[in-house]
Amino acid sequence: MPFESSATEHIQDLGAYVSASPSSFHAAHEAGRRLEDAGFTRLDEQEPWEGGPGRFFIIRDGALIAWVVPEGAGPTTGFNILGAHTDSPSFKLKPKPTTGSHGWLQAGVEVYGGPLLNSWLDRELQLAGRLVMLDGTEHLTATGPLLRFPQLAIHLDRAVNEGLTLDKQRHMNPVWGLGNPADFDLLAVLASSVPGKAPDPARIGGYDVVIADTQAPAVFGGKGEFLASGRLDNLSSTHAGLAALVAHASGGAAPGAPVAVLAAFDHEEIGSNSRSGACGPILEDVLVRVSDSSVPR
Repeated sequence: MPFESSATEHIQDLGAYVSASPSSFHAAHEAGRRLEDAGFTRLDEQEPWEGGPGRFFIIRDGALIAWVVPEGAGPTTGFNILGAHTDSPSFKLKPKPTTGSHGWLQAGVEVYGGPLLNSWLDRELQLAGRLVMLDGTEHLTATGPLLRFPQLAIHLDRAVNEGLTLDKQRHMNPVWGLGNPADFDLLAVLASSVPGKAPDPARIGGYDVVIADTQAPAVFGGKGEFLASGRLDNLSSTHAGLAALVAHASGGAAPGAPVAVLAAFDHEEIGSNSRSGACGPILEDVLVRVSDSSVPR
């Protein structure tokens, strides 16, 4: 029973983490919030880092690196690293986001990674991600249920059960309202969805926004042995690494043990070649600075 209870709690916590993480930026932010609750300190990459044992993390865009330095660590202390990623196959908002035709308002999106296109049909979807203002400030935004890829009724496509072919450009622009696109601004909807005081949409200088399923994770099966959820690739591993690192830190890292590291990268779905991806500089940047800060002064 203790194992079953622990497993149930873990699954429920995983579901809560996924629900709080509709985009990679939200996933990194939620992981950071949980780490701070566990006594970790967020470091600024543009500021000096003090050496010594402790629990630390940094967030770079949609990626997070967290680590625990044990007592007695020095410049030759090794690292134990668990890698995961915060992004999932989806659709990303284009530079011209507000489109439409025939009285329908649609969102201009492009495929991000390798989503199963037909699995996105007839679901309540949201837009989520980061807005960057002209003054350099950043805001996380998530609209809640807003969009849908509607499937054509069967009496208008009698051959649908013999094979459904979806064109990424013609068929995968979700609807979000009725009207003339010239009279509406999807960025204004995103700005109004920022928690607290909504920023001026006219001051948005850039954005990185994806589509996410709003259906809550659910346990199902005759014995509750299955979990259905979006974004399990790869938030399940990010969550597992997060839970393991917090447990490791809470138990007390043994003196002389390796530095435990969680590396949750972004952009795995599109090759990882970015400043926050696994093929980029983020992990090396952190490990070098951690080693340098362990050199006796």
